[in-house]
Amino acid sequence: MLTVHHLNNSRSQRVLWLLEELGLDYELKRYQRDPKTMLAPPTLRELHPLGKSPLVTDGELVLAESGAILEYLVEQYGGGRLIPEPGTNERLRYRYWLHYAEGSAMPPLLLKLVFDRIEQAPAPFFVRPILRGVPRRVKATFIEPQLELHFKYVESELGKSTWFASARSRAADPSSSADR
Repeated sequence: MLTVHHLNNSRSQRVLWLLEELGLDYELKRYQRDPKTMLAPPTLRELHPLGKSPLVTDGELVLAESGAILEYLVEQYGGGRLIPEPGTNERLRYRYWLHYAEGSAMPPLLLKLVFDRIEQAPAPFFVRPILRGVPRRVKATFIEPQLELHFKYVESELGKSTWFASARSRAADPSSSADR
């Protein structure tokens, strides 16, 4: 039985969505972040030393990293569905977009999340201008331009086609689920 160890506000949604697309039965175990630190609870470290989510267990197998989990699920349970044929340009685009989400798009989004939290953190009166000013400057000069660049890129790519990769690549392309 597949089990998804789902941490609130994590990349687990990507895995859950694919499991639904594949029509697979799975168990969902929910975990909550610590409200102060926003870190995962120690119980996740019992499954994987980093205590990260998503985690998927399939029997004795423990898988981490959403891209690797998606690839495993499509290869193990997809039966050739949701993935373009090997050796095609569509397959290359599929692999690119599958990993783009974590490798390129996620870092500026995560930086924005972290710097927003720093900017809003409680601080003594005399430190507050610095604590607010540094994150604002980093966001304005680096993070927001990077996000704008990524959003324009994604919009440009979607302007060329209905899908990021192909009609068969639902594992890499959540936009394609709307046209079923």
